[in-house]
Amino acid sequence: MNPWTPPVPPAPDRPMPDDVRTASQLWWGAITLGVVRLFAGMWTRFEHRHTIARNVYGQLRTQDPQTPLATYELMVTVLIVMGIVFGLALAAAGLGVAHQLRRGKPWARMLFDIAAIVLVIGGVNSMFGLGAISGTGEMVAGAAAILQAVLAAGAVFLCHRTESNAYFAGNGNRLPR
Repeated sequence: MNPWTPPVPPAPDRPMPDDVRTASQLWWGAITLGVVRLFAGMWTRFEHRHTIARNVYGQLRTQDPQTPLATYELMVTVLIVMGIVFGLALAAAGLGVAHQLRRGKPWARMLFDIAAIVLVIGGVNSMFGLGAISGTGEMVAGAAAILQAVLAAGAVFLCHRTESNAYFAGNGNRLPR
């Protein structure tokens, strides 16, 4: 039988540096822009769902000639809805990680570092692909991607400053040097 041990009082909270607070706010902005980007991109796909369905129908007609075009249109619409649901779930998870970032969790900072790399690559890709935009939805999605990359890069910079490093290391977690 294990003897009972009294609970350990929590360690005194270290004040959150302004850089971490600002970085968290920048991540909230980047996630919000991600939702704008999601809806703009899905709206564009929804507008072109008939063309997408015809392309899929043309490619798969030899394999399954009995399936009507309406089935492919329904499939494209369902995939668009599933994309929106998955994107909103990813945004909610991102907000949860942003909350953990404010609490000084190094793993949250690491996840956002990786996400920032992906967002910056996507923002650069959108910046150089702006000449190929053919609609308002694509333009909004491209602008959101660029702004999202800028906010993410700024947040990563703020999370790696001296005060921020001390805040993340102060939770008893060792960070590599």
